[in-house]
Amino acid sequence: MDALPTPSLVEQLQQRLNQERPDHPRFTGAPLDISPLTPAQLGSLWPAMRRALGNHENPAAQQLATSILQQARQLELSPSLDQDSLLQALRTCLNWQTAVEQLGYCSGPTNAALANELRRILAEPSAQWALNYHQAYLLTQWTDKEAQDALRHCVEEFYLDSPYARQEFELLGQLEPHSRLALAGSEYWTGHHHLSADPARVLMDDPTYVEFSQQILNTAARRLEDIHSGVIPYVADGAFTTHDTPVIARAARVALLRDSPWLPPLMDILLPRACVAPTQAKTAPSQSLAIALGHCVEQVPTPESVQALRNALSLVRHASIQKKLSRNLKPAERGLAQRPEIALRLAPGSVPGKALNGLLRSCLESALWHPFELSFSNWREQLADSAAGSPLAHSLLWIAHPDQGPSRSFLPTADGQALDPWGQPLSLDASCRISLWHPLAVTEAERHAWKALVSAHRLKQPLRQVFREYYLPSPQELESSSCQAFVGHSLSIRPLIGLARREGWKIDDDGSLCRDLGDIRVTFAVGAELYPGLQGHCLSGSASFARRTQKHWQPVLLKSLPPQVFSEACRAIDLLVSVSSFAIEELAQTATGQPLPQTSAGKREQRLNLLAEHNLTQMTLMRGQVLSMAFARLIEEGKVTMDGRHVRVGEHAVHLVTGRVTCDGAPVDMPLAAQSGKLAALPWLPYDEVLLERVANTVCVLLNLPGH
Repeated sequence: MDALPTPSLVEQLQQRLNQERPDHPRFTGAPLDISPLTPAQLGSLWPAMRRALGNHENPAAQQLATSILQQARQLELSPSLDQDSLLQALRTCLNWQTAVEQLGYCSGPTNAALANELRRILAEPSAQWALNYHQAYLLTQWTDKEAQDALRHCVEEFYLDSPYARQEFELLGQLEPHSRLALAGSEYWTGHHHLSADPARVLMDDPTYVEFSQQILNTAARRLEDIHSGVIPYVADGAFTTHDTPVIARAARVALLRDSPWLPPLMDILLPRACVAPTQAKTAPSQSLAIALGHCVEQVPTPESVQALRNALSLVRHASIQKKLSRNLKPAERGLAQRPEIALRLAPGSVPGKALNGLLRSCLESALWHPFELSFSNWREQLADSAAGSPLAHSLLWIAHPDQGPSRSFLPTADGQALDPWGQPLSLDASCRISLWHPLAVTEAERHAWKALVSAHRLKQPLRQVFREYYLPSPQELESSSCQAFVGHSLSIRPLIGLARREGWKIDDDGSLCRDLGDIRVTFAVGAELYPGLQGHCLSGSASFARRTQKHWQPVLLKSLPPQVFSEACRAIDLLVSVSSFAIEELAQTATGQPLPQTSAGKREQRLNLLAEHNLTQMTLMRGQVLSMAFARLIEEGKVTMDGRHVRVGEHAVHLVTGRVTCDGAPVDMPLAAQSGKLAALPWLPYDEVLLERVANTVCVLLNLPGH
């Protein structure tokens, strides 16, 4: 058991929080580490911290209180308040939201003083009580029966035409305490707020609210059906009030988060029928519900809910709803790809097509960092034996995990058999579980064997797998939460932002790029405050990692990261660095028909030299491996040679990083065949990459020159 800190730390903090304003405005005192504090000790400091936070005349105490609060959040340390500390904290509260937060830190009984203070905060019964009935309910439970009865009266009167809101209010007393606190402490319902504020993520584990969600959604679906069948007269936007819509949307989010099996048929009713009038009018039974459900599907997609969204879009006649639901569809499809265990339900019974194939590829690629396994029967049903999934399943490598014995990697064949890395038949146990192969899951010898087999069969993989770059943290970085492997690259901002957006990166509050891989967030510093439309160049910095806890993102040491997650995060950064470098930007613009940037020859040469001298990244090293296998026969014949940074044909050298051609060290302009805007790789290359294709094309042109 950890030793408790000496009282001197608590006493010192109390003294500094309560001291008078210092003589010099810049004196704040030495920073203090609060990690030794217990929840009870932090609770004893809490009232003084609350007072200091609101005291603008004492910046030293205010800064100290802010520092303690920030440290507490990082440590996931919450105060434990007794009745006296709670009372003092409540006396600093000016609104309900803050008061609810304080109540969450105390689990003891109420008393007369607390009740009086909460009555002050609640003020007199009014419509405000009904509008914020989640918070009002929690606050009145600490007061008296008179306040509770007044709240009930306010709700019944205010929500006379909103039965769903009334039903949720009646349910509050049956919920778990943490469920009531989640509802009272959040205003989330449309999908615009941060996910940590979404009460549905707490409510999904409360059986009472889960049952309520199913009941509410069934009732709402029956009402829409009655409107469309004529049992209930149609009134534009009259199906549900704007007070009922958040309740229905919250119930839908709970069901979507749980992937409840009873939800799909209800979504097939709710979404299309909420946004389409039963007549030929361009109005809708409920704009608010249609839009709220669109946000729900975008944030927590399932295959069936995304299909319901598509169906609604094909039927809707209301221009505003059409526009808003269209904005939900693309993010929903991208989000679905991040839930492979759910999304692969699409394959069986679906008609193969470009959109479906793209979605399945995205799902499988996300399985390289998500914990993901299928039973052998589900793998066959959803992938190997399905019309849409079979082409993918038979061109990728998999790992079979038996109940007993070592795991084995295999390649499915068209006749239903399996091959091991050396091309030998492999029998699979029907009880095994199947996961997607990743280079870090096997030994170096096995990786090399798979590369040779794929190259020999000229197997075109739908996603980069066998020749996938992999990354490991350096021994010096294991005890830190950041990686320095990509520091110091000069990046062109326009292609950087464009590629980052397509790859799922977002610009965070300080202008850096961040991306979530499951519960891990990677942040890539670029030395500039990015925003859409920004031009120019920036310098790449470190990559830092954090893990989502219950409330916050906490830094995580690299040694504690799953190896595949670290590798995939670094690979994503390597892609940004490679594509947004100067030479790659020029190539991409040429291929897409856009004008080249006006850059002087001297400056261009300087930038190419700088880029060429950077340490080789894993993408460049893998590019060399691919080309060495592709030109293996020519290398044996001595027509092509390779060194660390170049592919050489006679006196000519093609740089693996920039694609630049030199002859005896002098730059050479090499005319290549016209390229399509799609930037597709040559058919015999194992994966698509624009620079890989350029280097390969250049080598082919050089081989056809006289004398070669």
